[in-house]
Amino acid sequence: MTAALTALLGGLGLFLLGTWMMTEGLKAAAGGALRAILQSWTRSPLRGLLAGFLITALVRSSSAVTVAAIGFVNAGLLSLTQAVWVVFGTNVGTTTTAWLVAFIGIRFDIGAAALPMLGVGMLLRLLAGGRPRLAGLGQALAGFGAFFLGIDILQDGFAGLAPRIAELGLPESGPIAILGFLLLGVLLTLATQSSAAAMAIALTASAGGAVPLELAGAAVIGTNIGTTSTALLASIGATAPARRVAMAHIVFNLLTGTAALLLLPLLLGLSRWIPAVLGAGEDMPTVLAVFHTLFNLLGVLLMWPLAGRMVRWLAGRFTSPEEELGRPHHLDATLREVPELAAQGLEREVARMLALAAQGAAGRIRPGAGPTPEAELRAVAPLGQEVRGFVAQLNAAPLPEGVATALPHLLRAAQHAEAIAALAAGLDEAAAAPAQRAAPAPWAELRMRALEALTPVMADDVAASREAEAAYQVVKAALLAAAARGQVNVSALDAALLQAQLLRRMAEAAVKGRRRLRAGHPDAAPELASDYFSSGSGRP
Repeated sequence: MTAALTALLGGLGLFLLGTWMMTEGLKAAAGGALRAILQSWTRSPLRGLLAGFLITALVRSSSAVTVAAIGFVNAGLLSLTQAVWVVFGTNVGTTTTAWLVAFIGIRFDIGAAALPMLGVGMLLRLLAGGRPRLAGLGQALAGFGAFFLGIDILQDGFAGLAPRIAELGLPESGPIAILGFLLLGVLLTLATQSSAAAMAIALTASAGGAVPLELAGAAVIGTNIGTTSTALLASIGATAPARRVAMAHIVFNLLTGTAALLLLPLLLGLSRWIPAVLGAGEDMPTVLAVFHTLFNLLGVLLMWPLAGRMVRWLAGRFTSPEEELGRPHHLDATLREVPELAAQGLEREVARMLALAAQGAAGRIRPGAGPTPEAELRAVAPLGQEVRGFVAQLNAAPLPEGVATALPHLLRAAQHAEAIAALAAGLDEAAAAPAQRAAPAPWAELRMRALEALTPVMADDVAASREAEAAYQVVKAALLAAAARGQVNVSALDAALLQAQLLRRMAEAAVKGRRRLRAGHPDAAPELASDYFSSGSGRP
């Protein structure tokens, strides 16, 4: 008994070590290829599903792929919809572990080949030198050796325990035993933080005849449900996009697990029939591998018609103040039925964009001028995407002449708002220090003129732009004179001039944005922009 338990513990440890080595090694060997797949293969639900499946099959870790997808969503490289389908694909990709265990780890005497794989893999890693991909390949090969060696030891452990488990009379325990093994699968996954490890335990136990097929199937379902714990833990204190992706993972696994449990006899029957028809044999590990694949594919089929609604529901949950700023306040699908109303809504949204960009920029120029300058600046880009999408939908149908004339001006105004936000992000007080020391009065004048130009209530935009340009020229001349006297070195001069240029260009973009907004709607645009800035409507 003690020897069997020791073998189980050691086998599990080797399995987990091998899985980790494979994951890290294959990620290193693949380099940027996996990242490229995530970025370019996810433009449709089916491609996102295939990308998630393929990457999980390669790196042997659904958690690693899920974390990468969350990171891409946070960076704005993947939409929530794309990330959700990648996560669905990772669940299908985990089935490849079951096939590895069933077809190679159990069916063949892989233990004899495992030790050479470990040795060759580690030797390759040591000899790789400064070639990270070759070192990663060697680590992955060694990981495969530890992986299969762990399975071999697990088999021996369960073979020793099989007589003891047989005395429990599990086949006659009925629904209570099924629920118990479901819970056991959940607990094993929670304990190991690896559904692959829990799956290996279930398959090797069934191979030794220690656990009946129906109960092993319930444990496999439990591993799927238990793996949601990783997503749940990752979502604690995480960003709103990360919590949405984690929730999608949880919903998928719970739905899939519930469906599999309700259809357990039918799915197990199909899992026996399919290998028999294909001539693959009817050994229990193979049947369980088919079962695991079947119910994960069932989960995809169930989620296919529901995914759109789930994404829309998730998009309204876990909303951060920053995301609320980046949500359109005046663009509504119902407005598209009346182009004139749509243009008014678009104009108000662009005015809000300009106000947010101006508020954020003012907060960067003069700390304390805005309560959340960084959030305001980051909100401009998603608003710009929404504005472009709304205009594209409007252009799908014939438009009245006035609306068609206004749209290009409003789009240009939105681009100027984005330019203000991008320029403000580059402001750096430390880089501007030489200018403040060498030309304190001209620098203060330039900052003041930039702040005035950013304020939409200016009576004369032409004067605002001219005064900002004049202040920039004074700062530039003062800095060049200070450099000629040796008071400012060349690198500090370049950095200070860049900061002065940013202030001048922000002032210019603000003036141009208001002109375009005025051209888009001559009567209302200046008042709209003024209202937004003075009332703080763009702020949370």
